[in-house]
Amino acid sequence: MNYLKQITVYSSITLAVILIGLIILSMSGNELSLDFSNQKEQPKNAMVYPKFRPVPDFSLKSGDTTLTRDFLSEKWSFVFFGYTYCPDVCPTTMSAMNSFYQNLPQEFQFDTQMVLISVDPDRDTPTNLSDYAKAFNPDFVGATAEHSQLETFARSFGAVYYKVNEEQEDYLVDHTAKIFLVDPDGNRHAFFSKSMENPTQGYEYNIPQMVEDYAIIRNNYR
Repeated sequence: MNYLKQITVYSSITLAVILIGLIILSMSGNELSLDFSNQKEQPKNAMVYPKFRPVPDFSLKSGDTTLTRDFLSEKWSFVFFGYTYCPDVCPTTMSAMNSFYQNLPQEFQFDTQMVLISVDPDRDTPTNLSDYAKAFNPDFVGATAEHSQLETFARSFGAVYYKVNEEQEDYLVDHTAKIFLVDPDGNRHAFFSKSMENPTQGYEYNIPQMVEDYAIIRNNYR
């Protein structure tokens, strides 16, 4: 009889433990689902930095104007490193940036600026660079600086460049081809890359997705 009582007691304890475990698991499941539902939507073709670092002080020339870090304040700035003698990547990217800009809602255009930084200051003067950028869109900005400043500025974005066949007059410049995004606080916030949506077209910027990603980034800001 004592043996049967012990079995009954042990069975009751085991059942109670199982029930408590199921209750805890159920509560944890609700919390987990709640956490997932609260996660922010993430961009598809843009990489948001896990930590936002400020762009260091700089001095760039654009036409007759000197641009400093204040130029980045209170606006979203898309920054591309290229040069006017670039035969393919630069004009293609500048055209994509124009298409992207034209497809932005008007309220986005109001506080968004598109900037080309020349990595070839030996040939790109501030004036012809500004004219080159505005040929793609009158609102675009073109700027550059001496190599001593330019290299430091580029490295702060994680961008690099170097001359190819430097001894030739028509040398080329290899450079990072990503489009970087600086937020209104002057921090490096994200960068945009090409994607292969159509294998027959190769890698290119998906403009509608780029616009959507930018809207997500803005919505997640702060």
